[in-house]
Amino acid sequence: MFIDLGFYKEYYINNKFIGFIKCVKDRESIGYNGKKEEILTIDIFLENNKKIKKETIVTTMIYPLCGKIK
Repeated sequence: MFIDLGFYKEYYINNKFIGFIKCVKDRESIGYNGKKEEILTIDIFLENNKKIKKETIVTTMIYPLCGKIK
């Protein structure tokens, strides 16, 4: 059995990759099939020290971090 250690969420603005954050799984589908467009309600601080301001329209995708075999 494979155990995920966590997930990360990628942020895109106008189909341009901006950065990612570590997070928990918030949707059923992951990867491109779980692609979701949303309007931010809070400022997001990414792992690469960039900031996305609230009320920005972004596209997000979630991917699993490396895991381990149980």
